[in-house]
Amino acid sequence: MRVHYSDAALRIHHEEIVPIILAAGSSKHLGFPKALAKFGRKSALRLAVHNCAGLSRAIVVLGSDARKVRPAVPKRVRVVFNQRWREGQISSIRCALRHIPASAAFIIYPVDHCLLRKRTVQALVRAFYGRENGKVIVTPEHKGRLGHPIIVASAIRREFFAEETARDIVYRDPGRNLVIPTRTSTIYEDFDTPETYRRRVRKFFAAHRLKPKRD
Repeated sequence: MRVHYSDAALRIHHEEIVPIILAAGSSKHLGFPKALAKFGRKSALRLAVHNCAGLSRAIVVLGSDARKVRPAVPKRVRVVFNQRWREGQISSIRCALRHIPASAAFIIYPVDHCLLRKRTVQALVRAFYGRENGKVIVTPEHKGRLGHPIIVASAIRREFFAEETARDIVYRDPGRNLVIPTRTSTIYEDFDTPETYRRRVRKFFAAHRLKPKRD
């Protein structure tokens, strides 16, 4: 189902928003691809796709474990392969941007942010559509710490082909960022080891009031 935003917001900014789900990095410390990590009945990738429902067709960027992850990608999602995934997150963003219209905004969504909820994404989208002129990046914040996902206006997409890291772009000029306070730490809770994965699973089950399966 497509999410409908207020007419007042859409009158200010009309950009299409394309989700970029980053799933190209190595999961060597975890032992299996992050995108396939299970949280209840869904994988981390499917949770990310669900959270972005209602926006433009999502793009998932694969790399290190592409052969393992590709069969699990939902049909409605576009897949691109980043052959240069070892060069870091910025290389995956560039890879996706080559498949996105120049006039479109985009969401940077790391697949390992598994505890995010759809309402958080929706709040950021509403803020993006209603932002003041000059604000080109929308980012969530919790207790003074910034996180993901981040929404970026099309006006600065060229910067992602000129800078070494996405962080350089996001933090370059705080005056052009719209920071949205949130009540959740899920905006920066990721996982990359068996222990952090187990912690995220426990929190996921608690948040959704589910009972984990026993071995």
